[in-house]
Amino acid sequence: MAGKKDHLRRHHLDHAASELAEERLDQRLRMTLIVVIIAVTMWAVCALLRTAVHLAADGLLLDAMEMSWGPWALLGALTLGGVIQGLLQGRPAWADTAGDGVDVALSHYHITYDDDPDNPEPRYRRPAFGLLWRKGVLTAVTLGSGASGGLEGPVVLMGECAGAGWSRVFRVRSEFELRTYQLVGVAAAVGALLGAPFASALFATELSFSDRIVYRKLIYALLGAVVVYGLNNHLLGPSPLLVAPARPGVYTLGEYLEVAAVALAVSAPVAMSVSSVLIRTRGALDRLPPLLRAPLAAAASGALALGAWWGLGLAPHHMLGMGEHTLAELLSGHDIVAYGGPLVLAALLAMAVAGKMLTTALTLQSGGSAGMLIPVMFMGGVSGAATHHLLMAVGLAVGTDPAIFVVAGIASALVAVVHVPLSAIALVLEIFGPAYGPAAALSCGLCAVFTRRFSMYNQR
Repeated sequence: MAGKKDHLRRHHLDHAASELAEERLDQRLRMTLIVVIIAVTMWAVCALLRTAVHLAADGLLLDAMEMSWGPWALLGALTLGGVIQGLLQGRPAWADTAGDGVDVALSHYHITYDDDPDNPEPRYRRPAFGLLWRKGVLTAVTLGSGASGGLEGPVVLMGECAGAGWSRVFRVRSEFELRTYQLVGVAAAVGALLGAPFASALFATELSFSDRIVYRKLIYALLGAVVVYGLNNHLLGPSPLLVAPARPGVYTLGEYLEVAAVALAVSAPVAMSVSSVLIRTRGALDRLPPLLRAPLAAAASGALALGAWWGLGLAPHHMLGMGEHTLAELLSGHDIVAYGGPLVLAALLAMAVAGKMLTTALTLQSGGSAGMLIPVMFMGGVSGAATHHLLMAVGLAVGTDPAIFVVAGIASALVAVVHVPLSAIALVLEIFGPAYGPAAALSCGLCAVFTRRFSMYNQR
């Protein structure tokens, strides 16, 4: 059965490539118009969601922590968010909003491959705009309350829903054209958050097609991502996800060896262990009553983060929230605590990775709507920084740029979990600049070779 489906999928891929290559000019103009509409839709949705989540989460995890009542406000917000989440997910229409949504998006994308006729109806029978707004609401509740996770996973599903929804509005009757718009929605949604149009378009196609890319679809996805990029820059102002310090593009042999060590011995194993933690956490949470599962998991996450703050000096935003502030601190050369030598810092960074892994698992496995992509990048980047401090402690990383370890960890962890090596390299080049290209290429290449059969998602 699986062999028949794979053969059918390859047939559809070949047909899609030839179908898109034979588009008439009027078809291309019509498709371009729909692409722009999808891109503008996802830019508006993602801008609103990102602003709401950042205002709420940063207020709880950064501003409120300076007040005496801050910890109790954080615990209260997390618990309340869990209660709302549990109540919403008790409704059948909200069943597909749990988790990061990437597997649901891939299921929606591949459903039209399972039938031989060129017919988009199997996707049209599933929710589109309704699921988009429900996913956005639950994501705002989950991440706005301070829970651990990222926005990128949820917006993948939201983007796919926008592509399918507008296809239905415009009465698209070809599944090949429908899938183009689904990819455009994903690329536009991810691009709205990352500020890296080429990496976002490449991510959408690598995620959906795995080892094979239909380049005509990639071009339309890139067009949608560029539209979003332009809207971001002109209406919201440039806001890069992360910034790394400038460095020369020449690497020493020692730096190449260190990048390889980070990729193979540290960030990839850390990222791949997430699957085991997710399974064990789900097993523990399944013993709880459904209505209590989300609030108790959220309260446990808050207690873990506050315990690490009071006991170790690790601020709550290192284990909760989206993790972008921690990566920004490490890339700027700041230590996450104000005490301790390299060995102590390496141990604390390792604890932050373990804590982030557990709080993210509690969020996702209790039914929260949050993504795994940014947490995985967090785990890779922070474990890379921990490796740098550990090598410093034994005198093997003297004079080495610590940002290389962080960037190599971010890129290789993303490849280890999602297996999108070209997207990871493109992301580093677009966000951090060409000087970090060799580190990204080496770390991503090694991870792609040695973690080939592992992916957290159901990629075909």
